[in-house]
Amino acid sequence: MGRTLIHQSLRFVILSLVLAVSTASPALGQGKKPSYSIKEYQVYKAAVSVKDPVKREDAILGYLKTKPNAELYKYALNNFLALIQAHQKKADFKRVLSASEKLLTVEPNNKSAIGLSLDSAYRLQQHQKVIGYGEKVYATKPSPGTAFALAQAFLATNQNAKFLIYAPKACAQLPPKDTYSLLAKLTSIYLEQKKWAEASKYGKQTLEGFKTVQKGAGTSQAVWDKYVKRQRALAHAAMARNAAERRNWGGAISNYNRALRADSWVGLRGEALYYIGMGRWRQGQIDAAMKSFGRGSKQRGAPHAKPCRKHLEKLYKSTHNDSLAGIEEFIASL
Repeated sequence: MGRTLIHQSLRFVILSLVLAVSTASPALGQGKKPSYSIKEYQVYKAAVSVKDPVKREDAILGYLKTKPNAELYKYALNNFLALIQAHQKKADFKRVLSASEKLLTVEPNNKSAIGLSLDSAYRLQQHQKVIGYGEKVYATKPSPGTAFALAQAFLATNQNAKFLIYAPKACAQLPPKDTYSLLAKLTSIYLEQKKWAEASKYGKQTLEGFKTVQKGAGTSQAVWDKYVKRQRALAHAAMARNAAERRNWGGAISNYNRALRADSWVGLRGEALYYIGMGRWRQGQIDAAMKSFGRGSKQRGAPHAKPCRKHLEKLYKSTHNDSLAGIEEFIASL
């Protein structure tokens, strides 16, 4: 869902890391006299001429391992990279990853192999490998695509501390429609941490992303609708709570109402009705505040149910000669 641009962005990073591959073959008897012998050339030629691609990989790899200082080494390496690119063109990412990792056993710091391993691991959703290769790539060549891949991998492996490093970097440079899953998670994390301004910021961006994002082909409509409803509600709740903390009661009330229209569960209803009640009270709308507190007090199990009841009793007594007579009937009528 919404990953086409991300794949493209990541690919730009990978391609910039992959060295230009030349499959030009060394030629005996042309130009400057080569330093290698005919026998050495024959060993090289035998390795790169194996017909079966898989066996050719092993043959070239064997050559690279045993001839690290040979003049023909670079030609063998380019032939190996060309094999990987052939796998890539066929979208055979398992083979790309396997071949790239084979090359890394010979050249652990080969940027092409690391980049190709990252790209294929991301496409195969092998999260631990994405993390391993992605952090190496990002350390030398930061990009929003690599940051996105790392954020997704850390999200999938429940590593929130690392997720909070890379997700903001990706979201700062990529469109909300492509990063909505990261934005929604950032909103949730900052809500849990009670960092209302940050939660509000990412909640607003989450809503922006949902304006144009399309359901992915592998997701059912029911699952997608449920996800979007919940995330929209949380986004509005984040914006509402931030407004309430800043005593912007108009903003708090409007956003809590939007949250409840998007989705509703006991905890959200209790919180929303509490702050809507507080807002109406501060606006001098006592009857509306009492109704909101009354509804909030009925949300059994919600953390804000008791505070709602406390404020309701205070306002009720102030309008009923310091008596609570009839309050239960009032609540029941709501």
